[in-house]
Amino acid sequence: MPHDWRSLSTIAALEPAARLVAGDLVARLERTMPRNKDALAQALAIAAQGAEEDRARLAELSARRTEALWDNDRDSAWPWLQTWLRSDVATAWSFVESALAATPQEARGVLVRILGFMDEDHFDVTAVWKELHRRPSLLGRIIPIVYRHLSPHEDPRHEGVYEVSAEDQAVDVRSRLTRLLEQTEGPEAHAILQAMATHADLEAVRPFFRDAVRRHGEAAAEAAAWTPAQIVAFADEHERDPRGPDELFRLACNRLQAIRHDIEERDFGNRGIFPATTPELTLQRYFAGRLERESRGRYDVTREEEVADHKEPDIRIRHPQAGVVSIEIKPLDTGRYLIAELKDMLETQLAGQYMRAVDSRHGILLLCMIKKRKWEIEKPDGIVDRSAGLPDLLRVLNDAATALVTSRPDIDGLMVIGIDATAWEKTGKAKAPAKPGRRAKAKTAAPAEGT
Repeated sequence: MPHDWRSLSTIAALEPAARLVAGDLVARLERTMPRNKDALAQALAIAAQGAEEDRARLAELSARRTEALWDNDRDSAWPWLQTWLRSDVATAWSFVESALAATPQEARGVLVRILGFMDEDHFDVTAVWKELHRRPSLLGRIIPIVYRHLSPHEDPRHEGVYEVSAEDQAVDVRSRLTRLLEQTEGPEAHAILQAMATHADLEAVRPFFRDAVRRHGEAAAEAAAWTPAQIVAFADEHERDPRGPDELFRLACNRLQAIRHDIEERDFGNRGIFPATTPELTLQRYFAGRLERESRGRYDVTREEEVADHKEPDIRIRHPQAGVVSIEIKPLDTGRYLIAELKDMLETQLAGQYMRAVDSRHGILLLCMIKKRKWEIEKPDGIVDRSAGLPDLLRVLNDAATALVTSRPDIDGLMVIGIDATAWEKTGKAKAPAKPGRRAKAKTAAPAEGT
């Protein structure tokens, strides 16, 4: 490996030359690491231009080096994380999610630097942006976390001429991520935009996402009709038998999200049908029936009858070739389940007992709120929020689920889904009856605006 990093820079800029030496350079990087940071950056840029096999080896190497260096030598880890993001953005982002959850006090600084990587003036990120455009579900994971830790309320404020800072660049990339999601065609992107419009971490930009949903729908309506090939491709992606455990897990999550939308949003949904003291067994039967009706022949539903020792999950989603997804259901009302209990349920019961009992590597904790309530949640700054709602609870529990998946080799997927099944709240106040002495005057009053 040349010691002169300028020679590496020249090779990196010449695509044919870079491709010729990329494989050899990956092999050298697997054995040793340049001490000069500029030389390392140029070597990684060359290696990233290799053949598919070379890029796969580079992604694995980048993952190992990032994970090994992150906690003890952050500066040395950055070039490897940059390369990992470029070569396998989905897996690299899973690492980022875990890192942010482990050290939330560092999240803002880490995200500013990561988004700086994605600025085209500083880093060749064409492959990253293409992959994000191809996978709106990944954008659906990234955007809320970015807004959670880079709140618009804390954006830099400038007057007159100013020098662009790293935070300014991060804010610009944050906006580009939201625009990319809106510009991504298809029903999956539209559904994610709808979810963004009600996401707890996106309250500051909720009007934007509401308008984006409308604009995206209007654009889809004006677009040309799908070709037969596009219809077949969409059906193959979204409406086919799962080909493995990961696909069965995604299918189960999608079905539960569809049920959630049906209950929470539809005019004739089932909000308010469960009394505050509804037994867990009743909810098990209800959701097992809904999942069975929504199966469309893609999976089988097995419900575990409630017994004394209760050693298996409430519901199992099964497929002969794709395995088992375990679903545990819990009602939420004023008397049931503190955050600590739900975290323990997630780790000790669902992941530690029920999934093992049925040889399952994927699990879902389904929470059904049947009476309005709040939770006490400690924020990263140490302040306790005593009025946290269901979205805040889901954020905390899914952060815990992500940490479990990262730390437990026996778990491939874990998700917490919440459904607000409480009755619709009445809006406005009832009008008081007019006093006898003012009844005639009220009849002659001008109609209220908008009537």
